[in-house]
Amino acid sequence: MRNLSRRRFLQASGGLLLAVAFPVARGQQEDSLFLHRGFTPNAFVRVASDNTVTVIVKHLEMGQGTYTGLPTLVAEELDADWSQVRVEGAPADASRYNNLFWGPAQGTGGSTALANSWEQLRKAGATARAMLAAAAAERWNAPVAQIRISRGVISWKDKKATFGQLAAAAAKQKVPAEVTLKDPSRFVYIGKGGAPRTDARAKSTGKAIFTQDVKLPGMLTAVVLHPPRFGAKLKSFDAAGAKAIPGVVDAIAFSTPATNGVAVLARDYFTARQGRDALKAEWDESAAFKGSTKELLANYRNLAATPGALARKEGDAQAASSSSGNDRAITEPVARSAPPAATR
Repeated sequence: MRNLSRRRFLQASGGLLLAVAFPVARGQQEDSLFLHRGFTPNAFVRVASDNTVTVIVKHLEMGQGTYTGLPTLVAEELDADWSQVRVEGAPADASRYNNLFWGPAQGTGGSTALANSWEQLRKAGATARAMLAAAAAERWNAPVAQIRISRGVISWKDKKATFGQLAAAAAKQKVPAEVTLKDPSRFVYIGKGGAPRTDARAKSTGKAIFTQDVKLPGMLTAVVLHPPRFGAKLKSFDAAGAKAIPGVVDAIAFSTPATNGVAVLARDYFTARQGRDALKAEWDESAAFKGSTKELLANYRNLAATPGALARKEGDAQAASSSSGNDRAITEPVARSAPPAATR
């Protein structure tokens, strides 16, 4: 492919960036991109010659299942077999992997991962499928409409091929400007609950790599001594005990608008923690919050009994709730229509 601009496709109605080609380094031949990384029709899907389908996931996996739910969207539209699906975390690049609900920012939170990726990743999978089908039709001199793809196998009459066997040929196909997504009645993975979690085995066997497992040359780990009360300020500290522990490099006081304290830097986490525990610090608690849990709960109860601020009032909720029709709507929520727009 020589015209890389063709490898970009946008959502026609809203103009949202759906997928972008992996960039080619200066001086690098475009074809080598596919030789080294496989068939990459967009920034979210990579099909390798070994028949694996790697889904680039732009949201962090923190136990909520993004590394399974998001690849499901791609596998569904690509008609891949779940056993061939692999997952790779997206690099730090908000221009390609931004959270569409947050604007030009790359992040995870607020239950936005699946919602903002729903159409984006389905289109990414459908695009890869269309290019694989086009490659098969070209190889077999067949009408592309007659090409069938199911569970990672491409077929036409008595001919069959895997994704990996057609990956190189698919990379030479033109990226379609528009693709048709599956009707929900044809879903195999979405909403079916049959796909095993992609991260379960590694986490169960201890092979999963977490942040604290990452080791880089010269890297230090920091453990922080925080104030004992909210609002307290560091008055002074003695780091002699911490620095006497082998592996502790330094202890540094810090202050931000949100918090303050002492960070102990060491060669590893447990040494840094030992150093933190060996610190001696004095705190200025003159402006600190000194309320007890009992006092907090009492304050919460008082607030709960106090009328809240009215954000908007529309209609008569009390009159509506006293009618027999609304009584049935409350006791029979399945039959209830959409709630009125009035909210507090």
